[in-house]
Amino acid sequence: MKFRIESTGYKLSPSLKEFATRKLSTLNRYYKDIQEIEVTLHYETKAAKGEVNCILNIRMPGKDEYIKTKSVIFEDAILKAAETAKRRLRIRKTQLEKARRLKTPNRKVLAKKMAKK
Repeated sequence: MKFRIESTGYKLSPSLKEFATRKLSTLNRYYKDIQEIEVTLHYETKAAKGEVNCILNIRMPGKDEYIKTKSVIFEDAILKAAETAKRRLRIRKTQLEKARRLKTPNRKVLAKKMAKK
């Protein structure tokens, strides 16, 4: 799994990059086929208060996951995005497992059909 961490308008500190990679590397537990995670941090100033946008683009086979969160602090925005990504990846994994189960025939029904013959 590769990470690409970008920021617009300012330079990221190495400690913030390391924090983001440490927190987002745990997403591999919830979905194994993640190829790359793009993190974009954008600081906006609106009417005398600042706001941080954290955008995650999780690349994987099929449809990519796109997550956008807002907070006042960089670390908090990254943590919110990681929690949202965990939830989304769990949902995606259970949907794929359910679809896989529905494609396989029910073993009890199949055994009854074989017993009748």
